[in-house]
Amino acid sequence: MKTIATIKVLAASVIAVVVMVGIARFSYTPMIPEMMDALGLSQSVVGLLATVNYAGYLTGALLITRISDLDLKVKLYQLGLIVAVVSTVLMGYTTDVWLWFLLRFFSGLSTSAGMLLGAGLLMSWLIKNNEKSELGVFFSGIGLGIVLTAVLAELIKESFSWDQQWVIYGLVGLALIVPVWRWMPDYRACALPRTGGTAGNDERSRFIVILQLAYFCAGVGYVVTATFLVAIAESMPELSGRGWLIWLIAGLAATPACWLWDVFSRRWGQWTALYLAYMLNSVSILMLILNTSMASVMLSAVIYGASFIGIVSMMLAMVGRVFPENPSRPMSRLTFSYGIAQMLAPAVVGYLADVEGNYTNGLWLTLLVMALGVVMVHLARQAKGREMEPAR
Repeated sequence: MKTIATIKVLAASVIAVVVMVGIARFSYTPMIPEMMDALGLSQSVVGLLATVNYAGYLTGALLITRISDLDLKVKLYQLGLIVAVVSTVLMGYTTDVWLWFLLRFFSGLSTSAGMLLGAGLLMSWLIKNNEKSELGVFFSGIGLGIVLTAVLAELIKESFSWDQQWVIYGLVGLALIVPVWRWMPDYRACALPRTGGTAGNDERSRFIVILQLAYFCAGVGYVVTATFLVAIAESMPELSGRGWLIWLIAGLAATPACWLWDVFSRRWGQWTALYLAYMLNSVSILMLILNTSMASVMLSAVIYGASFIGIVSMMLAMVGRVFPENPSRPMSRLTFSYGIAQMLAPAVVGYLADVEGNYTNGLWLTLLVMALGVVMVHLARQAKGREMEPAR
């Protein structure tokens, strides 16, 4: 049974993810129609704001791969909390597009701090304190962030203007960082001694390179559904104007799934769990191709939410365990690959949809990439096995 101190540390980490991912990143999704209606924003500006946010996230991931100083990591993690709140609130105080670009870029930087520095610091704390080195609970914050923004959007959209809504999101984030600051442990005391083993070679490891390719494929599966699931739902008469509900369902499915994947991984092994998560993610995509009834789309959202978050949680926890001296670095390498997929895949699938008038071929292409991802996971498993074999 976990101690009160451990529960507080885990709670602080989860709430930080809600702030730096849920508030800083996902609040933009329900704000898109609000800003388009009020300000007449074009689709190109809306898309560029999303791209700039991804660019900030990728920049943060790239920078984190170069940081090894633990004290600096802690300071940047704490700064990320503040930037998440400030960049969100200020979105409501300007209509200058270039300032929006700057704010969304900084919110992307804060998201990388929350996801990567947060995961790495927590992994180090868990190992140092002899706790299970699993990140399922940590990544449940992503699902909670989706749920929070979806519910909050529905509660405030009728009573507040678009600019007031941005401020409300920021104030909610400000309230949430209070317990984070109070319960955050002294991560500076969690430095692990260097072993001189495999961890020092993480940059050149064949295993991590193949795992990056597998995670790129998972990024394609994640972002294509995240981008077009709501659009598919909105095109259905039964769900017109209720796309937020589908996103909420995905978030509700993702929230407990991280913990369940940890349990499954413990029982059946991390590689078996990864194979299953990739296959379930593929099934959620296939359902959108074969049947777009309301029941099918809702079930697809459930499977999608449960599977994509499992891949993220298990992949990052795996490299954190393999390279415990500096877990944030390999986590950032994987995330950079995932982020590249998030920038490229929607453009390709969107182009195919424009040309053909539907998402069918784009979704089939996504399925093919996910199948390649399963192959990459298998090759990574083989590479890891060879690296663990004793030299002859």
